[in-house]
Amino acid sequence: MAAELACGLQQAGFRNTVISPPNELVGRMAAASVQHHSSRNIAVFTYMSELRRVQRLVESTHTDIILAYTTPAANLAWRACHNMPDETRPRIIGIHTTYPRHPGWAASLNRCDALVAVSRHLRNELTSRAKLDAEREIWVIPYGVNEELCFPGYRPFNTWLEQWLRQYKEEEENTLSVCVPGAITPNHGLEDLVPILSRTNSAKVPVHVYIAGDTARADQHYLNKLKKLFRTSGVEKQITWLGHRPDLRDVICICDVVLSLAKLPASYDRVVQEALALNRPVAAYDHGVVGELLDAFLPEGRVAPGDTAGIADRLEQWHAYRPYLNEKLPYPYRLSDTIRSIAELCTSLGQGGQK
Repeated sequence: MAAELACGLQQAGFRNTVISPPNELVGRMAAASVQHHSSRNIAVFTYMSELRRVQRLVESTHTDIILAYTTPAANLAWRACHNMPDETRPRIIGIHTTYPRHPGWAASLNRCDALVAVSRHLRNELTSRAKLDAEREIWVIPYGVNEELCFPGYRPFNTWLEQWLRQYKEEEENTLSVCVPGAITPNHGLEDLVPILSRTNSAKVPVHVYIAGDTARADQHYLNKLKKLFRTSGVEKQITWLGHRPDLRDVICICDVVLSLAKLPASYDRVVQEALALNRPVAAYDHGVVGELLDAFLPEGRVAPGDTAGIADRLEQWHAYRPYLNEKLPYPYRLSDTIRSIAELCTSLGQGGQK
């Protein structure tokens, strides 16, 4: 998120310096003239050296705005800058994509000059958990999809399609292909596939499920338990384990429907958002950010949490007809929308709009 936003803000006229661990986007940032400084994990033995490093960097770059993407980063930024004169002190914007768990995170929120949450659900959670002042404004700025990579007309290359057909035999004609992406954990509700498939089988609706999740990193006891459940329930042949897929965008496009069966409400779900941006129908339990996304993209995809019969009903309906999705990504779920909103916030807080 930091790298894409930095590149976008750089193009919008904001000078950017990113402090983060080395990653695959460093080259892209360099091409966009974004300065990058490598950082280490903030620990007890490295905290003071990182603090002095941030102080030197802030002074040398004449920083006006600091975007902090974690509560430890916000706390470090505050400690580096709080003794500076108010007229030269950088303003700190805390950007949150998940529930903070770092000790002292509530105090870190109060030390930010502005707070951003990527969903209304997360804003409500931050407000209630941190017991913030009721008048404290939290901007809701969803982290939008890069419309150059994910858009309704995207299709996999023919070479990819040929490889897919060689590796996975084509389902019988009229079979509804379903992708279930995510980590192989109890929180992702894969057990619910049993009653869902049992119901679609009773309705004579052919369904095949592709589970896209890293089986190598999954708890092997839980994974074996799942496989045994599928086998004893008679749905094993309708399920294909894909493992980790760096080409998940292509997998989603080759499938008819995407399912999200998460048992707990999420504050941010990039996979569901990208699937909807790719014009793929999503059926999901209606809670957290997923409910917000479906409300904007495909309201009929919302199902009460735990209602496996409701999920099966959606699959039956969509097997008969494909639901309509807007051919254009709605505001504010495009990356350009995110960049524009963050730029406006930086300008309102900054000194001259530069960073």
